[in-house]
Amino acid sequence: MKIAPIQPADFTGALPSCPRPTLTKEQVFRLWRCAIKDDDRLVDEIIEQLYENIIAFDYKRAECVVELIVRRSLTASCALRSLLKDMRTVSTPAVFIAPSPFYSEPRHARQMTRP
Repeated sequence: MKIAPIQPADFTGALPSCPRPTLTKEQVFRLWRCAIKDDDRLVDEIIEQLYENIIAFDYKRAECVVELIVRRSLTASCALRSLLKDMRTVSTPAVFIAPSPFYSEPRHARQMTRP
C-alpha cells in the first residue's frame, strides 16, 4: 500500500475557517499581562528597556523613582506613572496604529481625529 505525501498546505486547507471572537481592550490587556508574567526572559527584557529609557529621559528623576520602587513606597506607582506620562508627551510619534483584529472598541472610538 502506497501512502500519498502530505503537503503542508493540506493541513490548513482542509480546516474550516472559524471566526474568532472579538476581544475587548481589557481582555487583550489581561491576556497580554498573563503572557508577560509567564515568561521570565520577557519580564527581564521589559524591565531592562524601561530602566534604560527612564534613565535616558531624566536621570535624577529616574533614580528617585527606582529608589521608591525598591523601598516599596506607597508613592512609587504614582511617581513611575507620572514619569512615563511625561516621557510619552515629550516624544509622542505622529504615527497611526491600526487596531488589533482581536480588540473591539465602541464604534465612536474608532473615528480618527485630526490635530
